[in-house]
Amino acid sequence: MNILYLCHRIPFPPNKGDKIRSFNQIRLLARNHNVHLACMIDDPEDRQYVAELEKYCASVDVAFRGSASQKLHALGSLPGKRPLSVAIFHCSELQKKVDQRLESASIDAVFVFSSAMAEYVMHRDDLPRLMDFVDVDSEKFRAYASHQRFPMSWIYRIEADRLRRYEQHVSETFQASLLVSESEARLFKERTGTPGDVLPNGVDLEYYSPIRPGTRSDPPALVFTAVMDYLPNVDAMKFFCREIFPHIQAEMPETKMFIVGRNPTKEVEALATDQVVVTGSVPDVRPYLEQAWVAVAPFKIARGVQNKVLEAMAVGLPVVGTSLAFQGIPAREQDGVRCADKPERFAQEVLELLKDRALLDREGQSARAYVENKHGWDEHGAQLERLLDEFSRRPEPALTPVS
Repeated sequence: MNILYLCHRIPFPPNKGDKIRSFNQIRLLARNHNVHLACMIDDPEDRQYVAELEKYCASVDVAFRGSASQKLHALGSLPGKRPLSVAIFHCSELQKKVDQRLESASIDAVFVFSSAMAEYVMHRDDLPRLMDFVDVDSEKFRAYASHQRFPMSWIYRIEADRLRRYEQHVSETFQASLLVSESEARLFKERTGTPGDVLPNGVDLEYYSPIRPGTRSDPPALVFTAVMDYLPNVDAMKFFCREIFPHIQAEMPETKMFIVGRNPTKEVEALATDQVVVTGSVPDVRPYLEQAWVAVAPFKIARGVQNKVLEAMAVGLPVVGTSLAFQGIPAREQDGVRCADKPERFAQEVLELLKDRALLDREGQSARAYVENKHGWDEHGAQLERLLDEFSRRPEPALTPVS
């Protein structure tokens, strides 16, 4: 099958949530199909990765749009009804390349990653189209609105409303809608009235191998790995360092906290102390995971599956997080995770693990076992193949106008 795969960011290197999922989907689809990739680039340095993707793809078409241009396109769409996300990621250069590829490559089906990319093939109802929404993005913007001041709260609320209508239109006109978890699929049906198929994320179980004996630091260390200019991650670390970590330090003052990830904002850098280390970009997060005792996921804003949680579990780290951290991961305490939303309770869950090495080891082993059983990429690929076979035979949905 010749598949056109559209995604909003170049899916390499696979070092953040959306790129991890999209890259592995391309890698898995390329085993049995000819994959033609079309995507946006927002950093000129990312052009070097086109050659890496050509190892998997029959063709790679890209278009560049910098962050300043993205903001201008978003602002330009405010007076209308178009979602800002669509305006940011739609450009005439890539549209032309997509149209040319559709004609030259005898495309059999279109796989769209992220609702913002649906615009490129909205007019092609002659082809089977599959949409991987991953998360319900409209709800993400609704959450952003509640955590921001005017005017950003107003802009995010507008985007949430527009994007919800757009998501509904896409779900009604495409043959299949994919979501990352059962909870996202339930929410998606509530918001759009359309059911979605669940396709969980995977983890590279060889890359994130179990912690070797003797690698844990002394004194104890906690870890959080993420891109540190992303609002939910910034908010999570502010919450942890200001409201949770002081309770831990009160009982175990020698404990260190490592915030590991590129592009830390000034707010994140301001959290650094003798006991809180903000690393910035690192070539490999695994040494920080291996020296840690516990991974924390103190989210107050989140959607879908947190890859950072799965990766920590894969190396054998127990994870303490808020309920939002596990909304897309149906793991329980017997699987090496602990849930707490109140700062004091969160701290006590961490302290209980830090004070009992035998308990720490048992829960770490349980975390690894859970990921092995539930989140392998090979199963993701097999399920994707089944869905492709099924949706290519589904009837064409009735067309409905965007309101």
